[in-house]
Amino acid sequence: MPDKKIFSRMPIIILMMAALIYSGCGRPSSSRQPSIASEEGEHPDEHIVLTAEAERLAGIKLARLSLQSIAPELRLPAEVSLNPRAFYRLTTRVSGRVEQLLAYEGDRVKKGQVVARLFSLPYLESLTELRLAADRLARLEKINSPDKEAARAVFLSARDKLRILGLSEKEIDLHSQQDGQLALYEVISPADGQVVSTSVFPGDSLEAGAPLMEIASYELLWVEGRVQEKDLGLLNPGQAAVIRSPAYPGLEFQGRVTFISPALDTASRTLKVRVEAANPSGRLKPGMYVEVALKLAEQRVMAVPEEAVVDIDGQKTVFVPEGPGTYRPQAIQAGSPVGGWLPVISGLKAGEEYVAAGAILLKAELLKHTLGEGDHHHD
Repeated sequence: MPDKKIFSRMPIIILMMAALIYSGCGRPSSSRQPSIASEEGEHPDEHIVLTAEAERLAGIKLARLSLQSIAPELRLPAEVSLNPRAFYRLTTRVSGRVEQLLAYEGDRVKKGQVVARLFSLPYLESLTELRLAADRLARLEKINSPDKEAARAVFLSARDKLRILGLSEKEIDLHSQQDGQLALYEVISPADGQVVSTSVFPGDSLEAGAPLMEIASYELLWVEGRVQEKDLGLLNPGQAAVIRSPAYPGLEFQGRVTFISPALDTASRTLKVRVEAANPSGRLKPGMYVEVALKLAEQRVMAVPEEAVVDIDGQKTVFVPEGPGTYRPQAIQAGSPVGGWLPVISGLKAGEEYVAAGAILLKAELLKHTLGEGDHHHD
């Protein structure tokens, strides 16, 4: 028969064992502890895990960091302006009345095209003088008169007057042979271009020198920016440049440096630089604010494609693989983008793998996890 003393001590023994077991377990750990970056520049220990099918649909492609040949750029804010060498302010060289206005604001004109005709008494007087001088010279030459040299001088003087009025030698020859025809003074476009503005209407009476219209060519424009003092050593006359505008994403206009100011602005410590830019499509407009990228010497640098880099918490970030379907965000320091590439200053080492395509989807998955909208595994 069991000892009654043993049964009387059993509740005390059970209580002592329970106390020992509880003290050995301690507090239950939390399911998620905040992580600390192991090195400066790393993101918290976040990982994205994708199935093979999810990787295929996301278009994930890996590459290794390697040297790339890129041409760095010096980027400047700039403004587009008219090229004065292709801007013309037409004035009338004679007094008269506007009989015909043949070009208005916005019209495109060709070099040599008649843009206006004026009735002008001084012009008609000059034509009459030319014709009379031509007739007299012809008669005296026919009879070989000794006065023919004096008549020739008068004839040449009459031609000079018309030449001053802007007539070509061909036009003067033509007018000297005509007789009795009423001639209107013709204003000719000096170049191909577009009428910027008109200052007169048909029927207006004008004095010599009065403005008629302005004509400009927009095929070669000036783009002027300012370079900081520290970057002056990067400038060269004839340097290739590219002009970009937010109005035309992805479109570039080619140009070259044609002027570097000889004097520094002492207030802003900057120097004016002018680029002549080709504008065959007419998309650049005077007055537009644009960006000028001056092309610098080609360099071999470690670089990744722009599409491989995303912004996370204000940091340039790439994703690096850490196993099959597993990716981790890695912060990097990057230079300015050049030709679709971003130079890598730090954060990745030569030969290290990174996600070259599909980084946008990985960022989206990372944000979903951070916001608690899903777990680490995505099908």
